[in-house]
Amino acid sequence: MKITTFKTLPLLLLAVACAHPPAPGAFRADPEPFVAEGAAPLDERNLGASRDRAAQDAEKAAVRRAAELFLDDTARAESYAALEAGLLKTPQLYVAKRKILSQGRDGAVYRVSLRVWVRHDQVASALRGLNLAGPRAAGPAAAFAQRGGADKAFAAAFREAFSRRSAVALKDYPFASDEALLAGPDSGLLQAAAAAGAELLFSVSASAASSGAGLDTGFHPARSEASLKVYEVASGRELLSLSSQANAIDSSQAGAFAKALAAAGELLGQEAAAKTARLLKADAPVSIRVSGLSGLEAAEKLREQLQRADLTGLRLQSYSEGTAVFSAVPRASDPQEFASAVLRSDTFGLELEAAGPKEIYFSVAR
Repeated sequence: MKITTFKTLPLLLLAVACAHPPAPGAFRADPEPFVAEGAAPLDERNLGASRDRAAQDAEKAAVRRAAELFLDDTARAESYAALEAGLLKTPQLYVAKRKILSQGRDGAVYRVSLRVWVRHDQVASALRGLNLAGPRAAGPAAAFAQRGGADKAFAAAFREAFSRRSAVALKDYPFASDEALLAGPDSGLLQAAAAAGAELLFSVSASAASSGAGLDTGFHPARSEASLKVYEVASGRELLSLSSQANAIDSSQAGAFAKALAAAGELLGQEAAAKTARLLKADAPVSIRVSGLSGLEAAEKLREQLQRADLTGLRLQSYSEGTAVFSAVPRASDPQEFASAVLRSDTFGLELEAAGPKEIYFSVAR
């Protein structure tokens, strides 16, 4: 009986593991190759170590290319630090095998060219774990500019309350900390937001003041006021104007001010999220399925071609056995119109198989 138990246990564990449903958006696929270059400082006393370090650099470059395929265009630059601290810190975990194509000295460095087979399905899974690849394309990008001096308690509370309830992405742009711009009219901020590529501008202000003397109780009451104006950057049109107030009490004046500002920020963030959702038409992502591709490098080139179409967001959802599935947000509401735009700039020999409101299907002509 004991022998039977030990033989059966691995099968039982496997069955239990398989019984769990896959994570949303997860897929399984065989590793796909990338040709990647790597370099490392030349160590004359140990050429083998130089070659290994250069090969590791090439592996990292291949894994980065795979990761960038699964990131939305607007998220790639901002996610670089998270990638470096995450899966790019141990790229070898996502490499199935490698083959050296060329190697040798180049001045003070050692260079290699590799064909690297990347476990791209695991890369996509790791990105989801880092919250860098969600199931939907990114929402509108909004610049957050706080007038009258930045207050961390207010800003943090507003951002958290707003972001939990809205697809709009609040982003930090360098111009939003320019004191001269913040001291001027909103028209200056709008021009800077347009130059930076933001779609919306959130112009906010918040202040706090003592509310009574506390009657010598050792506590300090405070009252805060906050206001928000939301602009559509392209037109300069004011979409929304809101305000909030909040009270708080603390054993210190600074603590009371911080609590009051945080409360006002949370209230304002909640109301802003609800009202912008009604004002802004949500852009529904469309699935673009392309079959007949020759590998992940072909999917990478196809992504570059799709980027030339009129899109507000694009990322790879999955790739397996020659079929790539992209999530895209076309500006054109007519799927046939968007499909025609893709075909006009086509270099792959794509053929349109179907075009619906939720999915557009192409195949590569053989």
